[in-house]
Amino acid sequence: MSNRFARTRDLATAGAASLLTALAVSGGGIAAPLAAPVNTKAPSISGWRNVGNTLTAQPGTWSGTRPIRFAYHWSRCTPQLADCTNIASGRRYTLRAADQGKRLVMVVTASNRDGGRDATADSGVIGARAVAPQNTSTPTIAGTLRAGQVVTANPGGWNGTSPSFRYEWQRCDAQGANCASIAGATAKTYTLQGADVGHTVRVVVTARNGAGAATATSAPTGLVQEALPGGTTPLPNGKLSVPIESVALPARLVIDQVHFSPNPVRSRSRTITVRVHVSDTRGFYIRGALVFLRSTPLLTTVPPETPTAADGWVTLRTKPRAPRAGLVFPLRSGLNVQFYVQARKAGESVVAGVTATRLVQVRTAG
Repeated sequence: MSNRFARTRDLATAGAASLLTALAVSGGGIAAPLAAPVNTKAPSISGWRNVGNTLTAQPGTWSGTRPIRFAYHWSRCTPQLADCTNIASGRRYTLRAADQGKRLVMVVTASNRDGGRDATADSGVIGARAVAPQNTSTPTIAGTLRAGQVVTANPGGWNGTSPSFRYEWQRCDAQGANCASIAGATAKTYTLQGADVGHTVRVVVTARNGAGAATATSAPTGLVQEALPGGTTPLPNGKLSVPIESVALPARLVIDQVHFSPNPVRSRSRTITVRVHVSDTRGFYIRGALVFLRSTPLLTTVPPETPTAADGWVTLRTKPRAPRAGLVFPLRSGLNVQFYVQARKAGESVVAGVTATRLVQVRTAG
């Protein structure tokens, strides 16, 4: 029995080897299992859903043995997808007057050597023949015109049948001319870039529906400003406060307001309060700028150099000095005492830095 078993085993081994050799020589292999088509991504319908336009069937995605062939059939149904009637075959179908107010069902049949399967998509309710878009009011742009900020396009007013909108942002020169499209800027919103600083921007809106397309262009914006410095703080009056450290040439400090109290000065014994406001050439209110004040000639005490607050204001106090070397604070109507005011950044050269200076005066009276 053992010899017979051994011979049987040897024959089986030899047969298997012969089969593998034959397959290797012929280039053949083990046949793939049967695989009828299976829908893995639903089919869809593209095109404007209005009478006169053409719908196109998209078959979706299918698995299964290749090649897979597709056939398409269209049915007209009520809006509730009832009472459906076959109306056409083929991948494309042009909507007719009879389709208005109806829903179309598209059936795609996928087939291969191993079988066939169906999948469906519906069009939604078909509308009347579209009326081409026509602009009735110009597009506009809203938002803060500063690098890093987002601006938003309003497409304006349009007549026509349910248009869709496409946006194209353009960068223009400071006068709003010589405009060129900005690469990739085709959304309703646009984040202003460093390249926009010192320029204006505008948006071209294209309205499109099944009957046609039209464009309209916004007016150019104002000039785009630099990005907000670090440490920027909004103030209740809508202005922006920035630290003195953010001010660097070519920006410079500006002493934009100086107020004396009392004014006119009527007494040599009363304190004079001086309020000084500091901004910069970019329009920010400056906090931390060091402010110095003295009368010229030196008729009053010299208060210590004092930093501005978050709102850009600083309060300094001085008093008329006792008469010295023939110099006396005058108290006569029609006369003024002049003051030198300086605002600077700590540690920076007064001559070469962002320093601001101003000469102001206060009235006197007897």
